[in-house]
Amino acid sequence: MTFTPSTSVLTRVDGSAQLVLGPIKVVSSVTGPIEGKARQELPTLASLEIIVRPATGVASTREKLLEDKLRSLLQSVIIRHKYPRQLIQIVVQFLTSDSDFSSDVHSKDLTSSELNAAINCCYFALIDANVALHNSFASVSLCLAPGSSDFIVNPTIDQLLHSKSHHVISYDIKDQQADRLLLVESQGSFSEQQLYLAIDEASRECEKVHKSYQRPAIVDKITKDFVWK
Repeated sequence: MTFTPSTSVLTRVDGSAQLVLGPIKVVSSVTGPIEGKARQELPTLASLEIIVRPATGVASTREKLLEDKLRSLLQSVIIRHKYPRQLIQIVVQFLTSDSDFSSDVHSKDLTSSELNAAINCCYFALIDANVALHNSFASVSLCLAPGSSDFIVNPTIDQLLHSKSHHVISYDIKDQQADRLLLVESQGSFSEQQLYLAIDEASRECEKVHKSYQRPAIVDKITKDFVWK
């Protein structure tokens, strides 16, 4: 599965990133902290405005659902008390998605792959914008094929469509170790024991994402942004 991040892909925003995760290509931008409207201000915390735009057409309840899930996760990782009465605007634009490669998208909700890509892309955009975070965070998508006890990491569209269950699990990364469980979104048929196994598998996979992709991307960004003499 392809996992290719890049930062500073947009101008006129404070931070941006693009992520290619398999067939999904997503761009995320961060503007802020800026002064928001009076109704958006919080006395002691920064407020978040999350906007998700689909690859084709106009936003629907599908995108609103993604916005709510992203907001619940990002509120817990951004150090919001550092920016009181300010607004942080995060825009997620899908360029391609799983639904572009399947004619059977209505048979199963495929937002899991899009949510996973959006979470990981937002991390790189927040880093690019120098927004203060409690810790790094990473996400992984898993699915369980019928008749199998092994999880498929970052499944393809066909694997998702024929899976027994699929999960998006995100962890807070502290000292290069999965520390705090941030998000669990599961769909399909699965037992309690299978859910625990998925969470355990996701912790190891999130650590791999951090070590294999996040840290090298940050090192590369610092190398390009600063000239050491």
